[in-house]
Amino acid sequence: MGLFDRFRRRVKETVDASDAEGMLAEDGSDEAMAALKAREEAEARPRAPTSAPSPPPEADDWEDPADDDWEEPKDDWEAPEDDWELPEEEPTPAPAPKARRRDPVASKVELRMMRSTTGRQLVEVAQAPRGSSVEANITTETGDDIRIDLGGGVVSEGGRVIKPSKALDDLLEELEWALLESDVSSDAVSGVVDALRNQLVGARLRRGADLSKVLEASLKRALRSLLEAGYWDFDATVSKALAADDAPVVIMLVGVNGTGKTTTTAKLAHRLMAQGHSVIAAAGDTFRAGAIQQLEQHCENLGVRCISSQRGGDSAAIARDAIASAKAKNIDVVLVDTAGRMQNKTNLMNELAKVRRVADPHLTLFVGDSLAGNDAVEQARMFQSMLQFDGAVLTKLDTDAKGGAGLSIAFATGRPIVFAGMGQGYEDLTPFDPDWLIEEIFE
Repeated sequence: MGLFDRFRRRVKETVDASDAEGMLAEDGSDEAMAALKAREEAEARPRAPTSAPSPPPEADDWEDPADDDWEEPKDDWEAPEDDWELPEEEPTPAPAPKARRRDPVASKVELRMMRSTTGRQLVEVAQAPRGSSVEANITTETGDDIRIDLGGGVVSEGGRVIKPSKALDDLLEELEWALLESDVSSDAVSGVVDALRNQLVGARLRRGADLSKVLEASLKRALRSLLEAGYWDFDATVSKALAADDAPVVIMLVGVNGTGKTTTTAKLAHRLMAQGHSVIAAAGDTFRAGAIQQLEQHCENLGVRCISSQRGGDSAAIARDAIASAKAKNIDVVLVDTAGRMQNKTNLMNELAKVRRVADPHLTLFVGDSLAGNDAVEQARMFQSMLQFDGAVLTKLDTDAKGGAGLSIAFATGRPIVFAGMGQGYEDLTPFDPDWLIEEIFE
C-alpha cells in the first residue's frame, strides 16, 4: 500500500465531509478576512537569515592585474583636480577621466552558474516551468530556499479561503505520519509540512476543488522540488570538462563502511567507458581487508588499469600516482575509491580530507545505503559538514527500501541524489529520477 493509499484511508476514517467544509470560509466573511489578514502579516514579517553569506570566490577564479601598480578603486575615490581642469580660454570638451582597469574576471563569471565544491562547473538539469501563481517556500537545513507551487486547485482570486481549523491540522498530521512511515526524516517532514501549512492557510481554493486532493498534489510537488533542487547531470558535466581540456576528470567516492563504494566505482567505470571515455581507478581503500583485491578484480573484468599498493599504504599518494599516470597516458577520468569512514571519527575524516586536498577532485560523490534509513541521513549530514560533497549515490534501491532516505539527504545537505544503484550488475547504476522515487513512495 502506497503512502497516499494509507493517507486517503486515514483521512476517510478521521475527517468526514462536514469537517472538510469546516476548513473553508466563504470569500468576504469574517473568517475569510481574518485568515487573509493573518497570511498578509506572515508574508510581511521579515525572515531571519538562514545561512551565512556566500564566501568570496577562490583565488583561481580571479585574474591577476597586468599592471603591478594598479589598485582596485575605492568607493570614495576622486580624480585629482588637475585631471579635470578646463582651460581658461577657448573652452574645449573636458578630457575623459583616466581609463580604469577592467574589473577582475570574476565579474564576468555567471554567478548563478552551478559549481562543484572545488569550483568546477556543473551542468544543471533543466526543470519544468511552474504552473501555479501561488507558491510555498521550504528552507532546508543548509539554509537553501526551495520554491514549490501549490497546483491548480489554489487560485489567486475568487474561490473560498482556507482557514485554520482542527480538520486541517488533522489532515496535516496524517500526512506527517505517512511520510515518517516512508523513512523520511522528522526534520524533513517538519520542514515540508510546516511550509504547506503556512502557505495553505489564507490561500483561496477553487470552487469544487477537494482540499485533501489539493494537499496531496501540493505535497508531491514539494517533494519533487526538494529532490530537483541543485540537480545536475553527471554525464554532461564530465563531457563538458573534457571538452574544455580539463583532463583528467577526477571523481572521488566517499562514505561509511559497507555502503557499496567499491562496487559503485566499478559501475561508474563501466558507464564512462560505454560513453567512450578512458578510465583509470585508484584503490584508495587500503584499510579494509580484501578491498584492494576487490577493486582490482572489478578492473580486470572491465579492462581498466588499477593503481594500488599494499594494505596500509598512503591513500593520498595512491590518488596522486593515479592522476599523474592519467596525465601521462592521456586518460580521461580517474575514479578514486576511498576507505569507509565512520562519520564520528574525526581523525579518520581528517585523513580523508587529506586525500581530497591532494586529489582536488572535480566531483565528490557520497555513497549512501538506502536501507540505512535515517542513519544514512545522519552520515550524509556529517560528511557534508566535515568534507563537502557535490551529490549522492543511493545504493540498494532495488531492495525493500522505502526511498525516504533520498528525500532526507537532499533536505539535510542541500545536495541532490545523482545516481541510484538498482542491482549488482555493472550496468545497474542509473541516473536518479526524482519522479520515479516519488511514485515509488506514493504508489
